[in-house]
Amino acid sequence: MKKILCALLACMLCATVSIGFSGCGCSNNSGQEPGYRVTTTEPDLKKDEFCFFILNKDEVMVTKYTGSDKDIKIPESYENYKVTVIGRSLFNGKDISSVEIPDTVKEIQDYAFASNRNLKSVKLPKNLEIIGEDTFFNCASLESIELPATLKEIGVYGFSAAGFKSVTIPESKTLTKLDRFVFYQCQELTDVYLPATITSIADDTFDDCPNKITIHAPKSSYAANYAKTHNFDFKEVK
Repeated sequence: MKKILCALLACMLCATVSIGFSGCGCSNNSGQEPGYRVTTTEPDLKKDEFCFFILNKDEVMVTKYTGSDKDIKIPESYENYKVTVIGRSLFNGKDISSVEIPDTVKEIQDYAFASNRNLKSVKLPKNLEIIGEDTFFNCASLESIELPATLKEIGVYGFSAAGFKSVTIPESKTLTKLDRFVFYQCQELTDVYLPATITSIADDTFDDCPNKITIHAPKSSYAANYAKTHNFDFKEVK
């Protein structure tokens, strides 16, 4: 009987401890490192108009913007934490005009800047690795952007319906593929500059772009062959 009671008490104690460590993902108020929760519904921290979620002992993600400014400068840190991720849908439909992202940021998640039709200027971080799906979808006033050579991935529909007239993919050892619909319905796009390091382009990367597109690339590159097989104009880049 004693053994049964002890077992029951042990189970109750474990359940109590588990409940005590559940919650929103904030620090546990005991001086220990925060971030032991993976998912959250509310941000951990707030400073001015920005809210943050703790990713680990060194990094935070920007999860919410409560201000009304049209020209945005995202902070590079919160206290001792570096801002390394721009959260999903952070500025989706916020009607912003410009954004400057600090070099600490390595990932911009899905829809982060989508449907900002008046967004004209974007300064991307020089260490950026990931641009998520639909990140700049329907940014019709965004005529140009400088992509860093550190990029590893541009998600599906990443720049669909953006206002680019031309776009340059940097030479990179890490970005070798252009995914589906990355430049879908870019109404003004006429010139695309692709390096020899691009070795895969989806058949529908440039679907529904109304203008005749010229691909600029090295003569014997994958991009040159892609232009030929997909009926794009081609100009050699030496």
